[in-house]
Amino acid sequence: MHACCAISIDMRNSTYPPHFAEKYFNIPYVILDIPKIVPDDHFSEVWKEKNVPIVRTKPDTRYPYSPEEAEEIYQTTGKTNEYTMPNWNGIVALRGNGADDRWTESVIDGPAVLPKLFQQLNDLLPIQRLTYVIFWSNQRPIGIHRDLHEQYSLPTSLRVVIEDNNPKPTFFLEPVPPDLDANFHSKGKPDDWSKCKFVDVSQTESNTFLYNNKQWAHGAQKIENHSKILCSISCQFDWVKYERLIDQSIAKYGNNLP
Repeated sequence: MHACCAISIDMRNSTYPPHFAEKYFNIPYVILDIPKIVPDDHFSEVWKEKNVPIVRTKPDTRYPYSPEEAEEIYQTTGKTNEYTMPNWNGIVALRGNGADDRWTESVIDGPAVLPKLFQQLNDLLPIQRLTYVIFWSNQRPIGIHRDLHEQYSLPTSLRVVIEDNNPKPTFFLEPVPPDLDANFHSKGKPDDWSKCKFVDVSQTESNTFLYNNKQWAHGAQKIENHSKILCSISCQFDWVKYERLIDQSIAKYGNNLP
């Protein structure tokens, strides 16, 4: 399953300070040294009531098929029909201008419905503002891919582990060979699992991490009878706060370089 996660199409974070590309080069992910972000007490009820299967509503450059073509390909090759076979269930909690519009949506007013969680996002993250906040739970193994936009040579893709009852980490990253960078799209599974980095926040005081969406591709395993819910966030970073927090976080949790 190769579908890329939803992310803002606004490349506002391309304005990062130039020295960041060298300072944080090839770092796969960083666990942020902030307190655990705790959802509102009624989050589980909101999730049960509002989450919907996430399926594709329109093609893109990496999945250029019409619904009819996608079904024909599925029938002949077994490749997932992203118009009818959901990779995730999810909720959109904040939708700013330029947000991804390739997927079905169940939209709530996140700041009003989940004020405790949104207060923490605004207070704890190194941002100027939030632009897109979604909760997604993968329903099947997710093949290795890079999200379509915001591909930078440093960790800028932001996730919070809201719930996770898996017996081991399931979100992983694999390095993209430099000679394949321009042409890399997606693949089903790693060529060498030993080169993968699994993001494990379970033994830390945090549940938030940033990962590299250019030099590393990511995917997710699916363990039967277990699940996780990630909060995927697009934002405009405050680069002074970002650098301070990343350096502090690396000092505490490491840079996870190979």
